[in-house]
Amino acid sequence: MRLLMMTIFIMTILVQADRHVHADSDVWIIEIDESKDTVVELIERDYPFIEILYTYDTLLQAVAVQGDERHIEQLHQEDWVQTYSKAVNYSAPEISNTQSPTTFPDYHEESFPYTGKGVKIGVIDTGIDYNHPDLEQNYQGGFDAVDFDGDPMETTAEEGMPTNHGTHVAGIIAADGDIRGVAPDAEIYAYRALGPGGAGTSAQVLAALEQAVKDGMDIINLSLGADVNSPDYPMAEAVNQAFDLGALIVAANGNSGPEDWTVAAPATAEKAISVGAAYTEVEQPFFEVFQHDPIAIRQIPYSEPWNLTQSYPLEHITSLDDLTSSIHDRIVVVSKQNNQYAEIINQIYEQGAKATIIYSDEEEDDPNTWDWVPSPFPVAYMTMEEAEMLLDNETWVSTIYETDENNIASFSARGPVTSDWTIKPDITAPGVDILSTVPDGYASFQGTSMAAPYVSGVLALLKEQDSNASPQILKERLLTATSPFEQDATPSTQGGGFIEVDQLLEKNYRIENQALNFGMIDDSDLDSTHTITINNEDSEPLTVTWQVPKRKTGLSWNLPLTTTLEGFSQHSFEIAINFQQKLLKKGVHEGYLSLKLNGDEKNLPYLFIHDTADYPRITGLEIETPPFDTEELRLKLYVADDLKALTIKLFDDQLISQSTLIEEQNISQGSFEKSLDKDDFESGIYEAVIEVFDGEETYYQTKEIMIP
Repeated sequence: MRLLMMTIFIMTILVQADRHVHADSDVWIIEIDESKDTVVELIERDYPFIEILYTYDTLLQAVAVQGDERHIEQLHQEDWVQTYSKAVNYSAPEISNTQSPTTFPDYHEESFPYTGKGVKIGVIDTGIDYNHPDLEQNYQGGFDAVDFDGDPMETTAEEGMPTNHGTHVAGIIAADGDIRGVAPDAEIYAYRALGPGGAGTSAQVLAALEQAVKDGMDIINLSLGADVNSPDYPMAEAVNQAFDLGALIVAANGNSGPEDWTVAAPATAEKAISVGAAYTEVEQPFFEVFQHDPIAIRQIPYSEPWNLTQSYPLEHITSLDDLTSSIHDRIVVVSKQNNQYAEIINQIYEQGAKATIIYSDEEEDDPNTWDWVPSPFPVAYMTMEEAEMLLDNETWVSTIYETDENNIASFSARGPVTSDWTIKPDITAPGVDILSTVPDGYASFQGTSMAAPYVSGVLALLKEQDSNASPQILKERLLTATSPFEQDATPSTQGGGFIEVDQLLEKNYRIENQALNFGMIDDSDLDSTHTITINNEDSEPLTVTWQVPKRKTGLSWNLPLTTTLEGFSQHSFEIAINFQQKLLKKGVHEGYLSLKLNGDEKNLPYLFIHDTADYPRITGLEIETPPFDTEELRLKLYVADDLKALTIKLFDDQLISQSTLIEEQNISQGSFEKSLDKDDFESGIYEAVIEVFDGEETYYQTKEIMIP
């Protein structure tokens, strides 16, 4: 369900046909290997009961068609059909924590001479409440890829499960009323790709992205994601193409942290600006536990803030079947078991609980399932060990609060990216307890979905400052104005660091290729090099001085000499890293390389992998029912690197082996699909144990999956 609700973002757009559309028939996206004009002619000639809704020709070659399934089934047999997918909506819990505060933050710095005026920003999301008083002046139009019309309004209660995510994102960018966004004069365009409950299909997101590119958006915000850690997943490829066509692409890094390797497409795309969530100051809640250290309360991203100020009784249940009406105003501690987060949250909230703590075995839990699980009351997660400690020592709990400054949000997804071993996110921005617009009011949310639009707004200020600058130059200026937090956070956690908005417009230099991605090295490599280019954008000379990093076992640096750049000039610097293979540990090596530019310190993130690392060999595992087929299942996954063997076994909630899903030999890197006999598997939720062998070592992963 997570993958269906997700949000894989990217491209496409379209020319609407003049034919009438029947609302009660199905919509399909057909990728083709013939020209769209030829395909349109063939469909109109040979398939009178199928209507062509749109053609895609910018980011992919495809057509969107509508008709009864029996007629579509005939069409999909054509030789020119490459892939086909049904445009289906999937429900998600309602975000109902709307509030009407009396004071509001002002994201825009009043000292800035720019407000984003004249800059076009496309928000690909759940739509926008363009009647909101803080947005109605800046809203300029858009497209609805869910209903296939020009009205990208958020889903209302009359249409299904209401949404508010896109309105919240838009307000962070360009609200201009009681709340002022980062770029309050920017032009906002809405591209509704996610329907009722905040869910959608790849076809809808592709259509939205392609339309945004065709409409000439300067900046496109994608607070969405898919469960594939790969730089060449089709969605990531499409984002790169959109960038090449002139649009700055800002992508949320995802909320599946704090584990490494959790960043997912399209934030994995090379040319996307991938954004993690951070904060400068928050009040971190903890539980006091008798004779033990306090336990941190780690909230799921879309729940009400944990701001409890008095003691509450604990109510422990091991199963949702144990719920009673006596839990009113209690904090419920519940075992996740094989339940979905949404199911747990809804049932406990309906019984009147004050808050809930969901716990599970840390190795078995998959934080990715937090995505798109909004909650109208406080919800947090604990490991089984933490929950046992709490329950063994307390019957009532009090929340204490400690101020935490300059840190990465625990939910913010981490890098690196598999296959090309690059640093993501590129940057971090405010993403915790962000107040913004929602239909009929205002609300505070947290997530990388909130950090990405902050960056989109900042880019609008840069675009207004220099309207002729290319997307690449604007991206470089943005990333040059970042600084790592003064802590142990790594490049895989924060990229270049936190955005320094106060210095953004004053930087008189720009760094090209500042992320030092050395890739994977093996035992035969003695050194690796990386070249950056520094542009002096001022008339005064710029002196560049390199600082020798702290010594690390097994590697040494060969750094450039101090160099002075004349006014309005550029210079390329080659940075070399030397390896002492006998001393160098295997795994991920990362950190920052410091230099000074006229005394201004800048830290360049670097990363390389020696021989191997504990990265996920398999991502994006899902099982679906193919169109027109009631007897088969289709297994899909993405392989990060070539494998000698792959075995996936299914276990029930008692961890008893149920069946073997697949056993395959010699699988190449990239997408992998396999048809399965539906009769061999019972429907339900299982724990999939994935065993991979790369020719030298065997690795294991686990993932919760659903057999439809």
